[in-house]
Amino acid sequence: MNITEFKYRYDSNAKDALVLYSVGIYTDNELGLMVDRMVSEKLKTVNLTDNDLAKDHLRYFIGGRSEIKDELVYRFIFPERPGALMNFLDAFSPRWNISLFHYRAQGETGANVLVGIQVPPEDFDEFRSRAENLGYEYMSEHNNEIYRLLLRDPKI
Repeated sequence: MNITEFKYRYDSNAKDALVLYSVGIYTDNELGLMVDRMVSEKLKTVNLTDNDLAKDHLRYFIGGRSEIKDELVYRFIFPERPGALMNFLDAFSPRWNISLFHYRAQGETGANVLVGIQVPPEDFDEFRSRAENLGYEYMSEHNNEIYRLLLRDPKI
């Protein structure tokens, strides 16, 4: 089983997160085992395999607007190789909360990843240095109009 897409959005009002993910499976039994494991870990799990609205449209609107102080939003291009996600997570300080995460595998070209991270202004230089040292292509999306329209609380 492979994770082909992963979306995470922290909800600042509910103090929890919504996670949506897509998996490539080889047998229906694999899906059942995965759902059972998630439920046993007390993670609310809903199988949306046959839900066309979720697959075609709503999965792209995960979480909606959130009032997250000091949120930076960046797009990273991950190399398509084992350990790329772990390298990314290890590169950043545990002091910084990941507030948004959307991973979309794009075959051998790599993975396009949108990440929101809460970084206080006094830590920005450290964040930038860690991002540079990671060696993945990246760009800020903080002022992107669609981010501001769909994901960022207008009061911020």
